[in-house]
Amino acid sequence: MAANPALIQNDSVHPVPAPFPQEVIALSRGCIDISLDNLRTRSGKWATRGTVFLTNLRLVFVANKADPVSGLAAFDLPLPFIKADKFNQPIFGCNNLSGQCWPLAADGGPNGNHPPHNFILYFKEGGVGTFLPLYFRFLQYHRALQGRQQSGAQSASRPAPSAPALSLSQAFVDPNDPSQLFLASPVKDEQRLTEQPKYAADYGKAEAQYQDMNSRP
Repeated sequence: MAANPALIQNDSVHPVPAPFPQEVIALSRGCIDISLDNLRTRSGKWATRGTVFLTNLRLVFVANKADPVSGLAAFDLPLPFIKADKFNQPIFGCNNLSGQCWPLAADGGPNGNHPPHNFILYFKEGGVGTFLPLYFRFLQYHRALQGRQQSGAQSASRPAPSAPALSLSQAFVDPNDPSQLFLASPVKDEQRLTEQPKYAADYGKAEAQYQDMNSRP
């Protein structure tokens, strides 16, 4: 998880995450409330409303308004760092996605000095029939890749996932889900970040410690 990743202000209402090379922004979903803890801020917590973007590499939450004290305006949750995630359908209250994400600080990760961030994404309006299948499809890809690396079937150098164009074109569209699918990239190629997301040399091994993905503040 990284604070204030690079954003691009195009013609859209909300800023869009600046994608890495080969990163595909699959969809966006507005009217999302987020709850985070174990942050390096005065309160250590953050709760606000905004838009979440799902890519083939990460979840990126962009707040409607930056926090006036901490300056937090966005957070990203790299899919390989997410664990213990669960979709919840409470009898009272809205559907939500909860989980944990390791921090991207130099001394973070399973062998680091900081606990994982606990996060909850609250879906305040509409269903999740479009969002959830794509989220779990991307997540399972990363977990399968980690499993192969842990078993020694693949080298520790991790290629970026290929663009899931077929998955997006054939994605089920839930009429009750207000998520916006991006069949074409919402950003121009020249607006992409130039560096690849960086992972630790022991990425994919049990209890590996991860490095910062170099998300720009």
